[in-house]
Amino acid sequence: MDKQKFLDILKKQILIMDGATGTELQKKNYLEGVLIPEELNIKFPERISDIYYSYINAGSNIILANTFGANSIRLKHHGLLSKADDIIKSGIDLIRKISKDVIIAGDVSSIGEYIEPLGNLSFDVVYNAFAFQMSLLQKYGADIIIIETMTEIKEMKAAILAAKENFTGAVIVQMTFSKDGITATGTDLKSFITIAESLGVDALGLNCSIGSKDLVELVKILCDNTNLPISFKPNAGMPVLINHKTYFPETKEEFIESSLEAYSYGVNMLGGCCGTSPEFIKILSEEMKNKVPNIREKKNKYFLSTRTKAIDINEMKKPVIIGERINPTNRKKLQEELIKWNLSIVKDEARSQVSVGANFLDINMGIAGLDEIKLLTNAVNQIQEIVSVPLCIDSSNAMALEQAVKNCAGRPIINSVNGELEKLNLILPIAKKYGAVLISLTTDDDGIPKTSEDRLKIAAKILNFADIHGFERKNIIFDYLVLSVSSSPEQTQETLKAMRKSKRLYPQCKLVLGISNISFGLPSRQTINSTFLKMAIDAGLDFAIINPHENWKIYDTFAINLLKNNDKGAIKYMEVFSSFKKQVPKNFVEHKLPLDEQLYFAVLNGNKESIPNILDHIIKSNNSNFFKIVNDNVLKALNFVGEKFALKEYFLPQIIMSAQAAQLAFAIVKTTLKKNQLSTTDKIIIATVKGDMHDIGKNIVGAVLESYGFDVIDMGINVDSQLIINKANEIKPVAIGLSALMTTTMPEMKTVVKLRDEINIQTKIIIGGAAVTEKFAKEIGADAYAKDAMEAAVYIRTLKQ
Repeated sequence: MDKQKFLDILKKQILIMDGATGTELQKKNYLEGVLIPEELNIKFPERISDIYYSYINAGSNIILANTFGANSIRLKHHGLLSKADDIIKSGIDLIRKISKDVIIAGDVSSIGEYIEPLGNLSFDVVYNAFAFQMSLLQKYGADIIIIETMTEIKEMKAAILAAKENFTGAVIVQMTFSKDGITATGTDLKSFITIAESLGVDALGLNCSIGSKDLVELVKILCDNTNLPISFKPNAGMPVLINHKTYFPETKEEFIESSLEAYSYGVNMLGGCCGTSPEFIKILSEEMKNKVPNIREKKNKYFLSTRTKAIDINEMKKPVIIGERINPTNRKKLQEELIKWNLSIVKDEARSQVSVGANFLDINMGIAGLDEIKLLTNAVNQIQEIVSVPLCIDSSNAMALEQAVKNCAGRPIINSVNGELEKLNLILPIAKKYGAVLISLTTDDDGIPKTSEDRLKIAAKILNFADIHGFERKNIIFDYLVLSVSSSPEQTQETLKAMRKSKRLYPQCKLVLGISNISFGLPSRQTINSTFLKMAIDAGLDFAIINPHENWKIYDTFAINLLKNNDKGAIKYMEVFSSFKKQVPKNFVEHKLPLDEQLYFAVLNGNKESIPNILDHIIKSNNSNFFKIVNDNVLKALNFVGEKFALKEYFLPQIIMSAQAAQLAFAIVKTTLKKNQLSTTDKIIIATVKGDMHDIGKNIVGAVLESYGFDVIDMGINVDSQLIINKANEIKPVAIGLSALMTTTMPEMKTVVKLRDEINIQTKIIIGGAAVTEKFAKEIGADAYAKDAMEAAVYIRTLKQ
């Protein structure tokens, strides 16, 4: 189906989507005899056809093909990659045989593993897995793509990019949130909107995870913050297990009530997810019959974001501050650390600038002789997981920019392009592809023009280039360039004049300046910088690239006369400030923390690079007592991170980074301790139970437990219950950790408990997973339930006391 045709339909009518495919397959025992649901398409096509038919008969206008996990990584894992064409073709053809009128959606969902640095997969590997699937959905005639049940923003980004580049129809993306509107990795609803919109999706929505009553509260936030069409596919409540069978407690009446409320907010597409049978969809279809879309008020948002936070520039006090300190230029110590590939100073600088008010961070990793592509990408990956402000990615190297922007888990600014045609051709397409905003300098091959008129001509040239290439003008931020008032006193007013004219000519384009250039070569630089900032704000400045640690409240009469190039302004300024020296407190000595505190903060902040050097000094200085120092401070840091996680002030990225730093510390300790000391290390078995292929949660638990010094034996996914007990009987672990995401696999946990009790081994069993509850743990005789990795660690540590 032509994309525009689909969008035109959305403007005229409410589309009914289908309901739960997975739970219907489970209810009818249709998953017997196949490795994964997608294999039904070629092995038992009559089964999946039965599900398709039931939803078409119930009134669905959109049917999702049974291709949910048909990406190359998952198919290869199950030995089905060679049958990918047949699986996807059949999944689509079976729908078309039943009805020629329904819209067929190619269904795409998660790989099941995180992208680095949270996981081990590279962005490109995940992109390629999705591109493989998208190209087959295009080849075999899907009308639209629905990317659904996404929980991690970088994976969603990879899927959208793959769809946009390998599929010509409309692309809809749906994420899954908890009741509080946050994903497990900390993404909120506005960050989802920001990234999805910037990458050019045609519609967005919510599905799965929670019941309709809670999800409708979240969909209202979507309707209030985007102009795109919106979809709504809630569960029939949260699943509960009764007598080893899964039930969804929400009634059809409750489901319809929430769906009607979602419609009233302006939702265009309505359907259901887990637990919503054809009966739910039939009633929904009847309720929505003859209804037309509600017209929503047009929103004027200008979102930029990280993984965890979006900010609307239009609502922020001006100027928006871009911290300039992460730049090795003229910073010898930072250069030395970066040459050693140590990002500790960079991460400390990021936290420090944010703590004093930076709204963005400029990230520049340009050092001659180093691999800027690798260094800049690594810096972006690490910084974005420790602070919640968006990034301004700063490089003149197009390849470095592309890799860094690709790996950014938010919507960044690119710094920068200029009027040179070669640079425009290289960098503007990167900004367009990845949804970034682009700083554009008003200079070209002839250098910086002397007049405001000539700078505005370059701005017009850049805008014309952007128009031709389909890059929206609102995504361009102009920099009319600051020259030192000491060498070019007349240029200051030309810059301000260009800014004022730009605001009149191109009101959709925002303005930025690097403020500190103005004072180069002069005394009391901050007096000039701060005074000029106020003048630039009055001229329409939106963003200021500055050092946020400095005093920006100075507005000095002598500096004003200097900047306005008034008669004898420079002479009078020099008479007053020529003896100025930056004040340093008497007896000032650089503060250096004791070694134990250095270790504590290194683990707390996830500064993995600092660990080896700190441990080396601790071991040499405290030869007989070093284990206690390491153990006490590492655990103290992890406990603090755990407390912050419980308060939802930290999210999984911070947990993982601290855990990795702690793991490294204990690994170094292990290589130092004698072998007889190592033999007392407590062992933990972790496994995803038989029939369950999900391992993200299990892997996080394993990483956290290792960071606490446990010897973790990870048996993997889909592990037979008897194999788990055999291993436990062999190594006598202090605990077995069992994970299950699906309610259908939860009964395997009871099997493991039963087998343990039969042979009477003294090993505790702790269970967890999305649908697992404390009540279920007690029912099956498990020793404990943990809702997340930190709870698991707290419980297992008590076994050592």
